[in-house]
Amino acid sequence: MPQKKRAFIGLGSNLGERRAFIKRAIEAMAEHPSIDIKAFSSLYESRPVGFESSFWFLNGVLEIETELGPEELMSILLDIEERLGRDRAKGMDRTIDLDLLYMEGESRDGSGENGLVLPHPRFFERDFVLLPWAEIAPDFFIKEYGLSVRELLKRLSVNESEIYRLEV
Repeated sequence: MPQKKRAFIGLGSNLGERRAFIKRAIEAMAEHPSIDIKAFSSLYESRPVGFESSFWFLNGVLEIETELGPEELMSILLDIEERLGRDRAKGMDRTIDLDLLYMEGESRDGSGENGLVLPHPRFFERDFVLLPWAEIAPDFFIKEYGLSVRELLKRLSVNESEIYRLEV
């Protein structure tokens, strides 16, 4: 029987009922028999990064345990995105965005069939990922960087005028 591994998933939404989309995505993951939800952060509101939009994001980080491999898990996440109305052909604004940030003992360089990169290639640059992640697992050690989530966050310059913690 495969061993369960910890994984962290970034959730974001900047269209429609953002909280509802995030809640529905978490519920869909919780319904899967191979996904065990361990923790969910507060939600943070932040300006879009990497593209222009007048719609701000709600973001959070989810900790799970699963015996699924990263490709199988990513396939489930993409299916949930699609069921919740994400259309990648319609631009960068999205009803839901589910990013596999990290999975214990797994790394991918993007050369596989699905192009998966693990750890997520830019998570360490993003306050909207590291702030909520540090809230639920501050001492989680990212071996590829030789630092904990808390230490990665300390190295990041957080622009407090562009990110706000909201109550869950």
